[in-house]
Amino acid sequence: MFRSIQAKIIISSISLLIIVWIDSHVVSEISLALFYLIPVIIFSYQNTTPYRYSILFSIIAALSWTVVDYYTHTYSSEINQIFNVIPKLLISVITAVAIHKYFIEKELQKTIADQKAKLENANQQLTESNTELNKFIGMAAHDIRNPVGSIQMFAEMLLEKESISEEDKSYIQMVESAAGRSLQILNDTLNISKIQSGTISMNKKKADYISFIKESVALNKYLADKKSQSIYFESAIDSLEMEFDQSRLAQVLNNLLTNAIKYSNMNTSITVKVEFSGEKREIVLTSIKDQGLGIDEKYHATLFDPFTTTANQPTNNESKTGLGLAIVKKIVQLHDGTIGFTSEEGKGSNFYFSIPAA
Repeated sequence: MFRSIQAKIIISSISLLIIVWIDSHVVSEISLALFYLIPVIIFSYQNTTPYRYSILFSIIAALSWTVVDYYTHTYSSEINQIFNVIPKLLISVITAVAIHKYFIEKELQKTIADQKAKLENANQQLTESNTELNKFIGMAAHDIRNPVGSIQMFAEMLLEKESISEEDKSYIQMVESAAGRSLQILNDTLNISKIQSGTISMNKKKADYISFIKESVALNKYLADKKSQSIYFESAIDSLEMEFDQSRLAQVLNNLLTNAIKYSNMNTSITVKVEFSGEKREIVLTSIKDQGLGIDEKYHATLFDPFTTTANQPTNNESKTGLGLAIVKKIVQLHDGTIGFTSEEGKGSNFYFSIPAA
């Protein structure tokens, strides 16, 4: 910066001296205003000179102009001379400020454009890296899932044998339980990697949505029975033909129902309700309400983010991955729907999602 300012001082001063010499030797005035502004323009060029230096130099240029005028021109009165000097001073200062401001704004715009380009490039690289990482995680989860599933299957087969002692059976049950939890984690990881990499596929077909909900409730009833919980189904709609992906929406229902079961104590109830919403009854609203632990308000904003868990622990030591609700949200969105919840700590939760009926 110093070299730049030093060069401006030298060049501008030389040009000012030349103009002063020309002005004192030329009989007629030939665009003197323009000539005196040349050193001001040179000195104020770009934003490497501080504002105060540009203004100071413009004042020096105007005063030089005044001195030359004093010796080369005759004014009828001092007032006329003052009124002749003031415009020159103001023009020089305004020119310096305007030029300086123009180049500062131009440099600022260039800096913003450069930073934006760098940010977009970094974001693109991050997106590509994230996509590759999700693909790798998906492949790893897929490859590991098969042997873990085999471990669980063989453990279940061993438990069916009558010759197994009670002590050995307890060990095998621990293996079977650990394999089941691992398989759930792998399935969730595989699903979230597909979602984040954009490779998840949908297979929508027409089916009776009410019958589908009843089946999902029945499939989860045995889990509730283990904890002496009751699941109730309420619907004013007897039958409703609509297009949806049954396997994906089954993931949504199973996740929300198992969460309600996991985070509720024994001898409590869970209510699944289906109803129309919207002015033209064009939306189907499905809700799962429990009497469980509820969710602290500090977790509400991030509850659907991947790998997010609350401080709540399942009431019967069930497993949790922090991926289920992120998967649920994406599947609902892929059905052009929305999902939300209301919850109060200690008073249970109500998760609901809506999808178009047509």
